[in-house]
Amino acid sequence: MCRRTVKLSIALMIALVISGVGLIGCKKSAQAAESAKPKTPEGYVLVEEDVLLQFVELPGEHFHKARQSFLKKDYKAAAEEIRKGEAFLRLQAARATTEGRKGLIASVAELEKLANNVEKGTVTSAKTLDRAFAKAHHALAKHHYLKAIEYKAKNDVRRTGHSLKAAAVHLEHGFAWAGHELEAVSVRAIKDVGLLAGKLVEGTGWMAEEVGKAIEKIGQEIDKLGKLL
Repeated sequence: MCRRTVKLSIALMIALVISGVGLIGCKKSAQAAESAKPKTPEGYVLVEEDVLLQFVELPGEHFHKARQSFLKKDYKAAAEEIRKGEAFLRLQAARATTEGRKGLIASVAELEKLANNVEKGTVTSAKTLDRAFAKAHHALAKHHYLKAIEYKAKNDVRRTGHSLKAAAVHLEHGFAWAGHELEAVSVRAIKDVGLLAGKLVEGTGWMAEEVGKAIEKIGQEIDKLGKLL
């Protein structure tokens, strides 16, 4: 599958999600919301950040399918799944901070090269995939961590929560792909951050000082994964 096909399939998926959401509410409200949206260039889809964050698990799902196909020696299917995962990193790079974008773009380049080599049949070990996927999740975790810092500075509690939750999810996946058994302190840190993130999204049951500590914790764990890689 070429990159354009992957891009279009993901754009279609997101468009369908947005269409489904748009069906809720009265016709007048929908029309008003539609007229308020900024216009986008032809060939692109305008997606709210909150919608994009709902797909936090999808890169990992594509990476797992890629590995399964690789082990079955279905290299074309494996390459397709790698490219699908890569496309989500591209989407996140478009909204990333300057620092976060660097890691995402580097991972995109690595995944693109990996997909091409897998399709050619020149990759001989699944460990090559594992390492690339671990680095991709690390880049995503750091990206969401940096976005959490950005949203906290803006006092955007809900998006801070979403970003922390996404960072925790990708961090856990990153350690798993790296083949590293988490230490008890890391398990606790990821769990605590996830719980606080849920409270921030819901808007209840949290204290201001907890947010800074959670961001610090997740940052430390991301650094640990980076050193492993």
